Amino acid sequence: MIHRKANRTTSRYIAACLLVLILLSGSARITAYAAVNVPDTIRVGLFLNLPSRNFTSLTPAATMQSTAGLSIAWRDPQFTAAIGSAAPGETVRFAMDAYRAIVLETADLNGAIATLKKVQTSSSAAFLTKLTKAGKPVYQVSEGIYSTSAAAGTALTKWKSAGAANGVAALAAPKVGGPWSLESGPYGSLNDAQAAADQIGVAGLDAFPAVKVVNGAPAFYVRIGQEADAAGASALQPAAAAAGGLNVRVPAAGDPYALVRQDMTLSGAAGAPSFLYAIPANAGVVLRAEPAGDGTIQLTERSKRFYRGAMEMSVLANSLAVVNEVNFEQYLYSVVGAEVGSGWPPEAQKAQAVAARSYAVASGTGFQIANVVDTTLSQAYNGVGSENANSTAGVNATAGEVLTFEGKVVSAVFSSNSGGVTADNKTEVWGSDTGYLAGGISSPDDGPQAGLLDWYDVALASGQRGYVRSDLLADAGRNAAGIPVMTVTADSTAVRVRPKVESSADPIARLSAGTIVYPIKKVLENTAYSWVEVPSSPEDLLASLNKYVKVTGPLQTLEVTGRGPSGRVTQVTANGIPLVLKSPDSWRSALGGARSTLLSIEETGRMSVLGENGTTRELPKEAGSLQILGADGASRSADGQNVFVMDASGQARVVTPKPSFILSVKGYGHGLGMSQYGAKKLAEQGNDYRYILQYYYKNVMIEKDADA
Repeated sequence: MIHRKANRTTSRYIAACLLVLILLSGSARITAYAAVNVPDTIRVGLFLNLPSRNFTSLTPAATMQSTAGLSIAWRDPQFTAAIGSAAPGETVRFAMDAYRAIVLETADLNGAIATLKKVQTSSSAAFLTKLTKAGKPVYQVSEGIYSTSAAAGTALTKWKSAGAANGVAALAAPKVGGPWSLESGPYGSLNDAQAAADQIGVAGLDAFPAVKVVNGAPAFYVRIGQEADAAGASALQPAAAAAGGLNVRVPAAGDPYALVRQDMTLSGAAGAPSFLYAIPANAGVVLRAEPAGDGTIQLTERSKRFYRGAMEMSVLANSLAVVNEVNFEQYLYSVVGAEVGSGWPPEAQKAQAVAARSYAVASGTGFQIANVVDTTLSQAYNGVGSENANSTAGVNATAGEVLTFEGKVVSAVFSSNSGGVTADNKTEVWGSDTGYLAGGISSPDDGPQAGLLDWYDVALASGQRGYVRSDLLADAGRNAAGIPVMTVTADSTAVRVRPKVESSADPIARLSAGTIVYPIKKVLENTAYSWVEVPSSPEDLLASLNKYVKVTGPLQTLEVTGRGPSGRVTQVTANGIPLVLKSPDSWRSALGGARSTLLSIEETGRMSVLGENGTTRELPKEAGSLQILGADGASRSADGQNVFVMDASGQARVVTPKPSFILSVKGYGHGLGMSQYGAKKLAEQGNDYRYILQYYYKNVMIEKDADA
C-alpha cells in the first residue's frame, strides 16, 4: 500500500512538472547562465607605465630578497627555465639594459661611492657596477634608464658640468653607455661566463656574463661592450676576438638576453655585490622571482613590503614593469585587510571580501600585463603587512563567492563613505548605466562621528578665522550689533585650521580663558563622513581646474550650479561661465583633490554691497575700495582685512578682502556601490553579509565558483 501510494504521488508530481514546463515553454524562455569561474591566481601591477589607464608607477630597479631564498627563472609563453637563484636573505636586483650616462670609471671604490652619493641627491636611477679589467676590479658609476642615446647624452653633459666625479682618479672618460654589444659563447655555466668576461676584460673591454634560453634550456654568454649604437659595438670585434672571445659575433637586433651585473649600489664598500639582471627594452624578456615554499618576497622599492607569490619583471612602454602573481584568495587577504579595519564586524569583512573578489574578477586584464594594480585605482593591496586574522577569516568564509548580474560577474565598486546616500553612476560618477549600481540608496555612514565633539567655525577679533572644539566655548549671548558671541573657557585654547586636532598643522592662534570669539556655524569634526578643507586660494584652484577644463583667470567666483539625484556636483560655474567635465566624478580632482563630490563651496570674498546712493556692487567681480560706516558716523576702509558681516537673513559670516574658497564635503570617495562605513553599521545592526551586499548592489545574485 505504502509503495503503491508513493508511486502514485511520484507520478502526479511528474505530471505536474510536465504541465508547468509546457505552460512555460509556451509563454516565456528560461535564461540559463554558465557557472562562474574565479581564477586560481591574479596578476597585480606594482610598477607599470600606463598613463592611458591613469597609472604611472615607475622604478629604475627592483630589489628583492626572501628569507626562504629565491629562484630566478626565464619565462616564455612556451616554457619556464631556471637561470639562477638567491640564497636566503641575499639581495637580487632587476633593471633595464638601456641607455645611460656613465659618469665615472675608477679603481677607487671610495671615490666611486662618493660620486654615486652626489648623483643620488638628484636622481633615483644611479648605479654602481663592479667589473674586472686588466685583472683588477673597476667601478662604474652610471645614471639613468633612458630610451635614447641623445637623452643619455644630455644627462651626461649635466653630470659633467656639475662636477659629479671631481677629485676622483678616472680610468676612462665619461661616456654614453647603451645596450649595443657583441656576444661571445656559449659557455657551460654562469661561472664560466663570468670567468670569460674577466679574461676579455684584460684587454680593457667592458664585459658581462649574460643568460638566455635556447631550445628550452638556459645558455650562458658574454656581452662585450655597452655602446650607444651598432657601429660602436661592431668596432670592438677585433679586440674582443684577440682577447679570447669565443665565436664573437654581432647578435641579431631584438635578440633576447638578460645581462648579469655585479651591482654595489646598495651594498657600498662593506657589502658584497648583488646580482643585477638587466633586460633589453624590445626583446620581450620576462624574468620571474619565486620564493621557496610558503616564503614571501620583500620588494625594497615598494616601501619594503613583503608579498606572497612570485614577481615578474619585464619591459612595458620603455619602463621596467613589476607584476606580483599571487594566489587569488591570498591576494584578498591583503585587500580586505587594507580596505576595512581589522576590528570591524565579521559580516562587514565578508561583504568586503565578496565585493573585492567580484571587482577583481570583472577587471579582466585591465592593465595589459596585469589584472589590477595595487592602489585604489583598483583596490588597495599592500602585501602581507595588511593581512590580519579577521580579514583572512572573512575571505575564507566566502571563498569563491562573487556577485553576478545577468550571468556575469559584476564590477562591484565601493567607496569608503558615501556621505549618507549612494551616487547615481550615470549622472554623478562615470556616465554609464548599470542595472546593479543604483543611486540614491540611504546609507548609515555617520559611524565615524560616534563619540566625537562638534566644533565651531569662529571669527576672532583680529579678523582671523578658524575652528575651536565646542567643549572649549560657552555661549555669551549677543553683542550690541546683535551678533552672537562666545567666550573661551580654558587657557591656551587652540584655534585650528580644520575642525580636527592635527599634529602636522600648527594652530592659527592660542586663546586665553575669557577671550571673545564670534561663532559662524557649528560643524562636525573632520572624519571620513564629514570634512571641511582649509581655504583654497584662487591661484591654486585655477591651476587645478585648468588640468581638466579651460578657465580664464583670475578666478573670482566659483559656485556649484548643477547637482545630480543624490546631491553630488555635476556642474560648477567659474567667473560666471558654466563648466562641465567628461566625467562628473572628475570634479574631485578638478577641485584640488576633494574627498567627494557631495560638497558645497563657500566663496569668502563674494558679497553684494549696497551703497549710500542705493546702487548695488558685486564683489569681487566689480573693483573698488570698500568703506564701512561706523555707529559714530565715521567711515573707514575695509580693504586688506577680513570683515565680519551679517546678511539679510541674520546669518553672520566672514568676508575676505581677496577671494578664497572653502570646500565642505560629505563622504569619502566616488560614493558608488557599497559604502564601507555603511556596511560596518549595517553589520553592527545585526545584518549578514548577503543582506549588506544586496542592499547596495541591486538585482544581483551571490554565486560560488564552480571549483571552490
